[in-house]
Amino acid sequence: MKRLPLLTVVFVLSSILALAARAAGPQDDAAIRQRSAEWDAAWNKHDAKLMTSFFLADGDLINPFGRHAHGTAEIEKLFTEEQSGPMAGTTYKGMIENIRYIGDNVAIVDVAGEITGMKSPDGAAAPPFKHHVTWIAQKVGGKWVAFGARAFAFTAAPGGPAR
Repeated sequence: MKRLPLLTVVFVLSSILALAARAAGPQDDAAIRQRSAEWDAAWNKHDAKLMTSFFLADGDLINPFGRHAHGTAEIEKLFTEEQSGPMAGTTYKGMIENIRYIGDNVAIVDVAGEITGMKSPDGAAAPPFKHHVTWIAQKVGGKWVAFGARAFAFTAAPGGPAR
């Protein structure tokens, strides 16, 4: 008989905690969307140090061209090379497609990205580069930062068009 009240208490507390976690969702969604807009601005300033500040110290990324960087020193080096080379003068725009929370302070964020202003090797204007970024975000000190980011471009499936 004493087990029933204990189970009831556990159920009620679990329900309250679940509702509290869900209540934070819209605020966190807004914070993640704001952080994404801040990323766009950092890219458009071509500020490698500022861009690196969006990552945790032990974070990592794989860019859409297959380069992997782990830790802030490698990430900053990658961004410095990109932003002073092929990405110099480009404009970045990301649009969040989905946010999925996998804990109180962790989310998987899917972003449709587009880089404009790239040049081909002969200096001619290149078409906009559309790609996808999956961002593993962690809230640290009230700010969403990247634990990892994976950028990739969709390709056509054998016998069919790209998505």
